[in-house]
Amino acid sequence: MRTPEGQTFGPVPRSELTQWISEGRVSSECLLSSDSQPNWVNADAIFPELAAPLRSSSPIRPAPAARYISPHRGPLILTLGIMGWAFTCPIFGICAWVMGSADLREMQAGRMDASGTGLTQAGQIIGMINALITIILVVIGVFLLLLGVGWR
Repeated sequence: MRTPEGQTFGPVPRSELTQWISEGRVSSECLLSSDSQPNWVNADAIFPELAAPLRSSSPIRPAPAARYISPHRGPLILTLGIMGWAFTCPIFGICAWVMGSADLREMQAGRMDASGTGLTQAGQIIGMINALITIILVVIGVFLLLLGVGWR
């Protein structure tokens, strides 16, 4: 369960989640995820009793709209970070760094599936290290060229 403030609790069995609902710890704004449904959805989509009561006298109650959460790109970001090292190409590292940073912000905001946080962080860190080492080597190379030290 993820609260509207961004705190995550669980995994817990459904019985414990039902108890949390009865204690008032789960609201319709909370997001829920499970092994069978990895995307986060509003709690009232799974537990209709959390939905606010209708103010009209209509006996037909519309189904609550589930909030869509973007899938994570953890494997892609990790692959880009590794490719930066494998092909000694800083472009891949920079892409992993930038994409990882953006995806982690989206995960913290609750707009992206947070189950890929570990892969995303690993790819971002690998990309950062690759890009920074490349920058350092370029600066050292330029400095040596300016000093007139040639490669023999």
